[in-house]
Amino acid sequence: MSARTVLLVVAEHAQDADDCRQLLSMLGLTPSAPKRKPGRPPVDHGHGHYSTYRKGCRCDDCREAHRQRCSEWRESKKQDPTAADWAGHGKTSTYKNHGCRCAPCRRANTEYWRVYRAQRRERRVLVETGGAR
Repeated sequence: MSARTVLLVVAEHAQDADDCRQLLSMLGLTPSAPKRKPGRPPVDHGHGHYSTYRKGCRCDDCREAHRQRCSEWRESKKQDPTAADWAGHGKTSTYKNHGCRCAPCRRANTEYWRVYRAQRRERRVLVETGGAR
């Protein structure tokens, strides 16, 4: 049986980390160093960076950084009119992200907002009536 297999068996049967260390020391084994993931090490950009927003932070600075990043991305998409053709017409996303204003994209966006507003009205009525339909 390899040392790695023994380490895994001990770790599986240990109650907690201290118990695992104690069992390994009783067997005269030391845990191996954890393997490093390939690639660059993680970078902490701090607050006010879009990647911190993507990691889950919703503070005002991170929200603003994310908003700016998305805005810049949309603007870059609007610079290439062929990208809307590639994305496909008749979709709300093509209207929003690529700035396409052809008739099918305008109709899709109008329909999206019509459905969205109807759902909001329905939710408001449910809240006002206490959930009874």
